[in-house]
Amino acid sequence: MYSQANQDVFVYHMMNHKKGTYLEIGASHPIYINNTYLLEENGWLGISIDNDSQNKDVWNEKRKNPLIITDAMTFDYSKLNQMYFDYLQLDIEPPLNTYKALLRVMESKKEFGIITYETDSYFDSTFVEPSRKVLQDLGYTLILPDVQCSFGAFEDWYINEKYIDKSLINTFK
Repeated sequence: MYSQANQDVFVYHMMNHKKGTYLEIGASHPIYINNTYLLEENGWLGISIDNDSQNKDVWNEKRKNPLIITDAMTFDYSKLNQMYFDYLQLDIEPPLNTYKALLRVMESKKEFGIITYETDSYFDSTFVEPSRKVLQDLGYTLILPDVQCSFGAFEDWYINEKYIDKSLINTFK
């Protein structure tokens, strides 16, 4: 477990321990508090995006899957040939930027099985309801709202029931 709130374990569990694909927006450090490192260790393929090149050398040394250094709010996600990813992680600061990145990626018509969306509602709850509306209008089911750590609620977890068996949530511990 490398993630902050077991996002990696949750995703792996909801995928029934199968290999998958991910799009990680807001990658930050390649290992420490990273939501996709465990997945990559288990054979997942993916693309990570971050606007900070500070960790690029460490990333290239520690990770197999690529890191794209770019602004997630302006990146053209339609350039990614893949239309479906098993997992989308959205976490850039501040909450307005995460919301803008959400709108940008969703306009590319990509689909996802699982989404962890960092709301940072403990800091600013302005974009919690708008992000929920966007995702629910697109058919995503909010299964764990307001995931918390010691500092408060910071994330929502969604699934697309077209791809993910909702009953698996009952066995997640």
